[in-house]
Amino acid sequence: MAGSQSDSESEPALESESQTAQGGRRQLKEQWRRLRRGAREKSHWAAERLLDRRVCIGITGLSGAGKSTLLTSLIYQLSHPAKAQLPGFGPALNGDLLGAEIRPALDADLPMFDYRQCLNALFDQPPSWPKSTRQLSALELHIHLRTRRFGRPGRRTLVVELRDYPGEWLMDLPLLGMGYADWCRHQHHIFDGDARTGLAPQLMSELAALSPSATAEPGQLERLWSTYRDFLSECRSARRLSYLQPGRALLDREEYLVMPLLDLRGQTNAALDALPDNSNYKVLAARYRRYVDELVAPFVHSHFRHLDRQLVLVDMIGTLYAGEQALDDMRLAFAHIADTFRYGGSNPLRKLWRPRIDRLVFAATKVDQVLAADHDALRQLLGSQLQQAFAGARHQGLPLFCEAISAVRSSNETLRDGRRMLVGHDLQGRYLGFENAEIFAQLPGEAEDWQHYQGAAPPQLRPPAGMAAGECIPHIRVDALLNLLLGDKV
Repeated sequence: MAGSQSDSESEPALESESQTAQGGRRQLKEQWRRLRRGAREKSHWAAERLLDRRVCIGITGLSGAGKSTLLTSLIYQLSHPAKAQLPGFGPALNGDLLGAEIRPALDADLPMFDYRQCLNALFDQPPSWPKSTRQLSALELHIHLRTRRFGRPGRRTLVVELRDYPGEWLMDLPLLGMGYADWCRHQHHIFDGDARTGLAPQLMSELAALSPSATAEPGQLERLWSTYRDFLSECRSARRLSYLQPGRALLDREEYLVMPLLDLRGQTNAALDALPDNSNYKVLAARYRRYVDELVAPFVHSHFRHLDRQLVLVDMIGTLYAGEQALDDMRLAFAHIADTFRYGGSNPLRKLWRPRIDRLVFAATKVDQVLAADHDALRQLLGSQLQQAFAGARHQGLPLFCEAISAVRSSNETLRDGRRMLVGHDLQGRYLGFENAEIFAQLPGEAEDWQHYQGAAPPQLRPPAGMAAGECIPHIRVDALLNLLLGDKV
């Protein structure tokens, strides 16, 4: 009886142990399958890069430049070659573009760009613009192409990895080369310029009066930080300024509280570093280092080390009509980020382990807001502004390109009373006709000459209705942009 009871009690224990062992074996098998699948994917990825069948393109731009809209238009045009109009893109012109498939990026940690949601916004009735980019996203576009070798038809696939990230993050890249004291002096110099004058005099006064050696008061710093964020937002909305740091402060990243001290005169970096840990300087410097170490540096390491090419979108029209100070600030922004890209050609081994950006493309967007006669002048104007900023990049062998595009054309030209005009619908859906002030290929030489552009900014337009019914997305020179980005790969 006793032995029988003991045996009956041990049976559940043995069964439980057996189930645990089986579960462990299943987990090991699943881990092994994942490792094998990952190894196959990595080897396939490596082969594609070595054979020049994979390219990674970063897409960014300043706020409102239309990154989400451009990505949506690019994907749609390549996925629907029979409905697209791409005469400037060789494979489409020759009938060799067979279509494209969207797939998730190999990096599983990256959220996928929501192409379907953006497309639905454009195709809705009434249509609307896709939401702005607020985080890093990615996808793979597998472009299928017809080939002809030795008179025999064939087929190949080019894998294009598209990585989309907010332009505000781009403005933070120069922080990698600056300590907190250097950044404070840099910001002090910028705040002394005309572009920010008068926007927040009380804030500037309080930041200048904040003693580096005084004991930090958390409540005071939090209040100043809130005001500083409002100041950055006002710089962007009221003055259309571009060079705003920290960039993530414009995207509701509040926990880092990164703001500058504006009076470090006569203080060396060594003297500042010797201040007590609870001083204003040491507290703010620690927050600055945490911001750079935890956000900026990991982004650069995880993102830019993959890029082969970089596309930067610029709302050149909005900046130009905002005036000389806005244009100067845009040029300053690109001058400071120019040195943060890694430039130069990628040899076969570097393609695998440390790719470099071998092509940098800038595109002025929303050119449907101005007459076609002004498109070339706009492109020349953008090019002239970038020449100085990226002179070092050109010296390192980096090809630099400019284009003027509209990812979704929202206007048409018409002739009224012998004058060229644009017609379209504003954001409220009202039909209107308008003219733009003529755009010159050279900037005005005198301050009074800028009056030509004052008060002449074109209206914001709504996407054209009826795109879903016609299954076509009208555009301006998206095919030329594709040729710049992928022409040598196809």
